Amino acid sequence: MKCYFQGCVEKGTTKEHIPPRSFFPDGEKTNLLTVKSCEKHNGAKSTNDLYVLAQICMNSAPSNRAREVFLNKVAPQLSYNNDALRKMLLEGSYQVDGGVAYAVNIERFDEFFMALSCGLIFKSQQAQLPSDYHISHIYHRLVHEPDEQRDAIETGIDEFYDEEPLDFMAFGNPKTHNERIYTCEIHGLPKFQGSITIVHRFFGVFKVTSMLSRLVSFNNDDPSQPTSQH
Repeated sequence: MKCYFQGCVEKGTTKEHIPPRSFFPDGEKTNLLTVKSCEKHNGAKSTNDLYVLAQICMNSAPSNRAREVFLNKVAPQLSYNNDALRKMLLEGSYQVDGGVAYAVNIERFDEFFMALSCGLIFKSQQAQLPSDYHISHIYHRLVHEPDEQRDAIETGIDEFYDEEPLDFMAFGNPKTHNERIYTCEIHGLPKFQGSITIVHRFFGVFKVTSMLSRLVSFNNDDPSQPTSQH
């Protein structure tokens, strides 16, 4: 079987956890999902896992189990490897009234959610995301510079995909089990018939919407008629 990652032609010789094991408290292994992965993509996002987990916990606490997971999974790693994780989190931070605001490395988030989205698609379909899909992400809980047009679009997307997928948009269910840690819903026509939306929820409050848009090109004989890119 091929590796789970979009476009990878290598065989899946190892198992990749989606989300990573570090997101779940010890003793909750029944909640772990795995997909086949090549060696490269098994470790492709490993440097981002704890960084993303720390940021999600800090932007979710004290809700649900975010504080527990931070203390048990993130805090012990802050001093490891010459304070590497602590330095990563502090990069770009600044003082605010009553504390510190931590900047977010969106590139790390994008890499993490790219891999997570590919894993969820593979788990639900037993097939890679086709190469004619582009993935982008909306991080609803992260603070950014005000932009009325963008904010309106993101709010609309947030509200539209806030319910379970409609029957005809039930793309597939990877069967996440632990709603107090992580759940997801996948909206899209089955068998890759159109664009796909994945709604991730961490600790019940940190929401990320992954937009898997199918790219199209125009037919040379009739530019008004789009055709799927392959």
